[in-house]
Amino acid sequence: MADPTPSPPSQPATNIPNRVAWGLLALGLLLLFFVLPHWIEGDGRLRLDALEGWLAGHGIPNTKFPLVGSIPSIPLMLLGRLGDSTEFWVSRYNVIVYASGLGVLYALLRGRLPNDVLATFLLLLGTTGMLPNSLTGFGAETFSAMTVGAGFAAWTAGRWKTGAVLLGVGVANLPASFVGLALALGWWAWRMKRVRALAPLVVSAGLWLLENTLRHKSPFSTGYESDHGFQTLLPYSGLPGFSYPTFFGVLSLLFSFGKGLLFFAPGLFLAFGRGLEALRSLSQVLTLWMLYLAGMVLVYGTWWAWYGGFTWGPRFLTFASLPASLLLAAQIRRPPRSVLAMTVVLAALLLSLWVGIDGATFGRFAQAQCQANHYYLESFCWYVPEFSVLWTPFVFGGQLWWPQYILVAFAVGVTGYVAYPLLRQWAVTAWRDLGLAWAAYGRRAPWEF
Repeated sequence: MADPTPSPPSQPATNIPNRVAWGLLALGLLLLFFVLPHWIEGDGRLRLDALEGWLAGHGIPNTKFPLVGSIPSIPLMLLGRLGDSTEFWVSRYNVIVYASGLGVLYALLRGRLPNDVLATFLLLLGTTGMLPNSLTGFGAETFSAMTVGAGFAAWTAGRWKTGAVLLGVGVANLPASFVGLALALGWWAWRMKRVRALAPLVVSAGLWLLENTLRHKSPFSTGYESDHGFQTLLPYSGLPGFSYPTFFGVLSLLFSFGKGLLFFAPGLFLAFGRGLEALRSLSQVLTLWMLYLAGMVLVYGTWWAWYGGFTWGPRFLTFASLPASLLLAAQIRRPPRSVLAMTVVLAALLLSLWVGIDGATFGRFAQAQCQANHYYLESFCWYVPEFSVLWTPFVFGGQLWWPQYILVAFAVGVTGYVAYPLLRQWAVTAWRDLGLAWAAYGRRAPWEF
């Protein structure tokens, strides 16, 4: 963005000491494990019941939901049986997955990013955006988000075998994201001229076909064949499968008040020069992440339940938290020079912070009316601002209980700490511009009759 006035020299980004970064990450994981509320419902409940039935000797479960990413939780189920606390452990499975993913991402990205940007990225991932909400239950999206994100990082680091396994497992757990994987690896193969790009596609397709065969007796039987929602006022409701018009689905996944990435992952839309320059060494990873996400938006935009069901936010697109947090981390540690651009980054940061807080504390607060009459008015929760999960706490007076204040304080404190370069530069530049404007106003010609 062009700036016609001279800019003050940009302040060098302050370093984030490793001890501080690891201390904050460790504290955040403890809060996510012990303080963040956890429960098992919806798809997660059906997955848990299927696995418990399998362990009880009732045969291979035939639930329609893929179990690739849920099978590693079996040790937690066995641990829970020792003290009759199965739900306690299983409901925190995604926190363990997230913690493991953080460690893998750190190992793969260390040395490829400035230390302060890497630390900021990892800290923002668990305090802002959509991931905190995904850690409250036993959904499948966290597993796929972390394995696919780490898989692309491994792939671009030259560890293509590790990357192929991670990508294959993550996509098999979320089969509709296969198109996104093909889009991303197609771009990589075109650039690098390497046939090995087929490996993750073969692994993911093979695992998906194998699971279908074991659970449904046919490699192409998924259990979703007759899946559909209720008939409502919306003209394309009640239809099965990939029946939703792509244009309306994609438009809604990007810009709707209750499900749109513009509101739930605003970091995706930041593209100012200094921040992108800090990510130059990781541009291939970022491109692969964005192409994978674009494929997911295209595919899920045609699914009859593009909105993810009666859930908080666009749960199918939880993966968007990774590129959004990375872009946001680079922009706040290397802020643009224009005060207008910095204001945009600051607004995206504040909104991302609220998304993380809202998802971790309020969840689906005041959404009951959207279930009434067989979800007849559920679209209010997608398109009407007052009924969006992001704003119902303000409209209907949401209240926190004391442990949730701890989560809020941690999120605000961490975000303020890592955003110091942006906050300082914005204050300095805004004060300078205000002074210049006031001086210009003082030199104005006097009023005359």
